[in-house]
Amino acid sequence: MNYPFKRVINDIRNYFFIRKTIKKNINTIEWEKYKLRVDWIGRIYTVVNLPPEVIYSPDSPEEIRPAYVLEESRPINEYLTRLNLQEIIMPELTPISNSISYLIIYRPYFQRLSIRWVIYRIILVLLLLWLQYKFGLISWIIGGISYFFTDVIF
Repeated sequence: MNYPFKRVINDIRNYFFIRKTIKKNINTIEWEKYKLRVDWIGRIYTVVNLPPEVIYSPDSPEEIRPAYVLEESRPINEYLTRLNLQEIIMPELTPISNSISYLIIYRPYFQRLSIRWVIYRIILVLLLLWLQYKFGLISWIIGGISYFFTDVIF
């Protein structure tokens, strides 16, 4: 069966696991060795600089640069795997404009939880509150259900 709300709860649980793991490891030697940083949302990021032989070589096209960055980020990926974050974070490569560097962002991977999901739920709750205030609709529905189960069935 498909339980989308259960997936949202798992996404929230994974997010708090990421935050706890980051807090526990942020001052370790390996964290500093890989120059990992964290923003207030819980994304882990670092910058990888391309060497001159990759940039200025006539044999290497621009398409090979992300492959080089992925190769350079392999030890970071192995470290994050040892922290059990491999299945709940997702890397994203972004070239830094006017630079010879790439930004690698490891962001939490959410299956169901999104801004749209939260906004829809807020709108639904606000709509139900408005209907209750304006028409007493929820009280009417609950009263009808309780009448059905007490008087009709029994």
